[in-house]
Order: sequence, then structure tokens, then C-alpha cells
Amino acid sequence: MTLRRIVWLFGLAQVVAVCGLATEEAKPAAELPRKFIRMTMNPERPRVPQSLDTSIVRFVPTDEKLAKAGVTVDLIGVIHIGDKGYFRKLDNSFKKYDALLYEMVAEKDKAGGAPSRWKDRPEPLSKSVGNEVGESSISEDKTFEAGMTVIGGMQLGAKDMLGLSFQLDWIDYDAPNMVHADMSPEEFAQKMKDRGESFITMFMQLFIEALAQQRTNKQRGANDLALLFAFFSSNRELALKRVMAQQFATTDIFNNLGGEKGTTIITERNLIALEVLREQLAKGKKRIGIFYGAGHLSDFSRRLVNDFGMKFQDEKWIEAWDLRVNPKRSSRR
Repeated sequence: MTLRRIVWLFGLAQVVAVCGLATEEAKPAAELPRKFIRMTMNPERPRVPQSLDTSIVRFVPTDEKLAKAGVTVDLIGVIHIGDKGYFRKLDNSFKKYDALLYEMVAEKDKAGGAPSRWKDRPEPLSKSVGNEVGESSISEDKTFEAGMTVIGGMQLGAKDMLGLSFQLDWIDYDAPNMVHADMSPEEFAQKMKDRGESFITMFMQLFIEALAQQRTNKQRGANDLALLFAFFSSNRELALKRVMAQQFATTDIFNNLGGEKGTTIITERNLIALEVLREQLAKGKKRIGIFYGAGHLSDFSRRLVNDFGMKFQDEKWIEAWDLRVNPKRSSRR
């Protein structure tokens, strides 16, 4: 896997119907799901991709009293660019939750309104990060802002190239049950600084993880030749989607960004979200969803078991990308 493709994965993943989950016997912690993105194949033609799916994983308390009271926590993994119908289906399903905790590195509204997105920020980051705004802190702030801008640009560019939609355009973040459960840009930048991290170091960590997986033959994703052929395909949009879907479905390098040491982008943000979960449980909320990138779910799952006394109950899959050949789509070229 080349560094270029690692950067693509990083950008896309950060920036990876809930109703009627089937009831199953709860599985022990050792059997927690390890994959939260999958690519399904055409049952009649097993080598032909059909869809890229993300999972919704349900946890219930081990405490019988809380379980009988109906407390549930659903981890709703997401890919941040997907089919329009994918986001509409998710958004419609969110109505059933008492509280839907969501990720967004955004400025918190002191009046209690929805946080403002990164691109809508009223002030430059340098005015509020660090104890003093000196030459070095301004330089660090510009580097951080550049990193955020690059990731956002990569997501939007990939959205257009793959013919997909962007999550923020189709999810109703103003719904009354939506609860912001993430850092502000200032908190994110400061935590990265405290950890000695930068976007460059995280890119490099992903690159090293990918090389290690290649050496142990764990990474069986699409190769660079497949990506090259996709660019010259007569149906380039679909071919590129299939290449990227295979990459998403076969990599697990983002799981290694979590854990106790972890990184700001996974571990620290997950800790913030789980503190918000504690607050919502303390308020008596019972049906709670945590709507985060699929790369966060492995760490979330472990912490719900170890820190919240919960157990895995079941999972459901929802189609994020349609990878089928569409005659109308093909005829446009």
C-alpha cells in the first residue's frame, strides 16, 4: 500500500434502518465484532461486488435491573461519504432514540444551539489555542488548520469523483434528540499538542501500520494496478467505488489508533463521547445511539464492556454504497 493510498484512506475514513434489530443471545466480550465495514458480493456471481455496508452494533447492560428498564446503546458506524439514500435512512432511524450522540469537531454554541462546522468558524484558531499567541503557536495553528482543510477537501473531492453524497448535507443535526459528543477545534488542537501529535505523524503511523500488515500478509486489499485500471475504466465512477470499497472492507489499521495509548483522533474523542454517554444515562435516557465513524467502533465496543458493564447483543448492517452495475449509470458514458 502506497503512502498516497494511506492518505486517501485517512481522509475518507475520518472524515467510515436502525429499527428492528434482530434479537440474539448476547455474546461474550471475546466475541465482540471486529469488523464494522464489509463488502458484500452478488450471491449469483460471487466475484462481483454488490454493496459496501456499515454496521449498527447494539449493547445492553449486564445489570438485570437496567436491562429490564430497556436501556440500550447502539454504536452506529458511518462512512462520511455515501449514497444519498444511506444517509436518509439513517436520519429517519434516528427519531427512535431518546438521545443520539454525534461526532463533529466543531465550535460549541454557548447558548446551547447546534455547534458550528469547521468551515463556518467565526474566528481563526490562533486566537484561542495555547497560553500565549506567539510566532510558534500561530505556526502550529496554521498547520492544524491546514490539516483539517486537507481532510475536508479530500472528502469532498472523493464525494464528487465517486458520485456520492456528504454526510453533513443529509443528516438533520438540529433534531431535538441530537447531542454533540465531540471536541471543539481548540480542544482537538490542544490535545494533539499535548500528545506531541500532528496530522503528519498520524499519516506516518497509518503508513507504518499498513506496511506491517503487508509483511504479515494481513492486508489483502486492492493493489495500485487495480486503482490504475479503475481510472481508465469506461465506468470509472463505479470502478473506483469498487476499488475503494475493497480497501475499506479489508483494512483494520484504524483499529490500532484506539486503545489506552491510541491517538487524539480516536481515543481522546471516544473518551469525550463516552463522558457524554454517562451524562445522558444519568439523565435517565434509555434508548441511546452513538453516531460516529466506523473506525471508532472497535475502541467504543471495548470500553462499553470494560467501563460501562455492558454486553454485545446483536448487529445489523446497512448499505452505504451501491456497487451494482446500473444500466442508466453506464449509459451516461
